[in-house]
Amino acid sequence: MKVEDGMELKEILADWRDYDDAAFRLGVFLGVFPRDQKFSKVKRMFWMAGYPLGDMLVDILDRMSEAGVLLKDEDDARYKWNPAPTDLS
Repeated sequence: MKVEDGMELKEILADWRDYDDAAFRLGVFLGVFPRDQKFSKVKRMFWMAGYPLGDMLVDILDRMSEAGVLLKDEDDARYKWNPAPTDLS
């Protein structure tokens, strides 16, 4: 995965992404993982219990979904940026 400097999260998550890929990309965006980190080296932290960092990143995605920032496809466990503006009032 290559995230360009200056990319916004809404660009990174513009298309549907499986929960593990979306969480990984969020982690790269937040600086948790280096930009050149290979997903294959950390994917187990999203698939197995006992990795609080993976759980936290997925929890952030869920909270963003609850707030209307992201859309969540419950059936396929995927996320994407909500193109409709979020009502902040």
